[in-house]
Amino acid sequence: MSHLKYALIGYGRRGKVHLETATELKDTFKIVAVCDAHQRSAETGADQVGAKAYSDVRKMIERENPDVCDVVVPAELHHVVSCYLSDCGIHHNVETGLAPTLGLMNLMIGKAKANNVKLQTSENFPFVPVEQFVCHLIQSGAIGKVHKCYRLFSTTGYHGLAAMRCRMDAKPIAVSSIGHTMPVVSYVDRAKRDFDTERLEFYTVDFDNGGIGIAMVGNKNSCLGRNMLVGFETCGERGTIITNGNQGATGDETINVCTDEDINQHEAKAKTYPFQREYSENDVLKRIYVELPKSLGGTIEWHNPYLETGILEKNISLATMLEGIAQAVREDLDPLWTGEMGREDQEMVIAAHRSIQMNRQPVNLPISIDLGEEEGFDQRFIQRFGVHPREDLNQVLAVNFKAR
Repeated sequence: MSHLKYALIGYGRRGKVHLETATELKDTFKIVAVCDAHQRSAETGADQVGAKAYSDVRKMIERENPDVCDVVVPAELHHVVSCYLSDCGIHHNVETGLAPTLGLMNLMIGKAKANNVKLQTSENFPFVPVEQFVCHLIQSGAIGKVHKCYRLFSTTGYHGLAAMRCRMDAKPIAVSSIGHTMPVVSYVDRAKRDFDTERLEFYTVDFDNGGIGIAMVGNKNSCLGRNMLVGFETCGERGTIITNGNQGATGDETINVCTDEDINQHEAKAKTYPFQREYSENDVLKRIYVELPKSLGGTIEWHNPYLETGILEKNISLATMLEGIAQAVREDLDPLWTGEMGREDQEMVIAAHRSIQMNRQPVNLPISIDLGEEEGFDQRFIQRFGVHPREDLNQVLAVNFKAR
């Protein structure tokens, strides 16, 4: 199998980035179709890559028979498209979060397994170059064993929680959370989302190695003059790694760590070693590295595997995900971030919401299906789309999913 036939489903804000990145993976994919509920959007994307445009997923699958589909529709419809693709035997990558409820995620994972289909959650945050380098630093032992992580950010909890799991290299076992909602003037953010409230939540995650993670999430998005409060701090036994909590931001990352001399003679005052970047003549990232004392490992570095493609640093993580599903299909391997892993990320978010409802009591992981949550989703779905989300998936597939 040389090039895999690739089809994008959902050419909206995020879908455009997926298509742009897939186009750069010239040795991996042949882009055959772009499908979107809005025919004009589908045509816009398809014209850019010389592919066919569709507004009906079923027709696209029937006519193009892709090897891999990339699902970038609103999260409420992930299960609909995913289950249909699994029934058709089509391997697929699904944007995060995997699905809004545990029952829907189980449905997607079960369908994929029953049809021997590769289902990947497109959780790209842990594969941002800086995140890959941070994990490499931790694994080198430079800061000692990690016991705590803090992540302060203004949006989406599952991305940071996924990265935190990688940094801690441990399994989450319980979540407790506090939350606060306040009214604000109505506004539309840069992602075209409507808001009239501001939500702020703090998650505390206990890990099976005795470690702890703390994450702040909300929907502030730098609107209304709020401080973004971005930051990611990882605490080891002899030092700390400081990075920006935003996957699109680069710069000012440091490792602050003590040598034996610093500990014994300088009251454990750490020295700061900045992350450095090296670029090619075409301004493509070549490597991220840090120069540490020899006793702490010397030069530690991460090399960009996509240097020859010219992919921008901000898209390397997505390229890693798309290559991940391609390798899984070609070599019959598990995807890079499986459906089960995507469910674990969402379980932490769902558990945090349950903890808030339980007056901040810890919720043990893994969680069980809550029929009230499932029925609540179903009712909201019916009100929005006019059909039940699970009783007849073919009928739901005909729903006009909106580009985002």
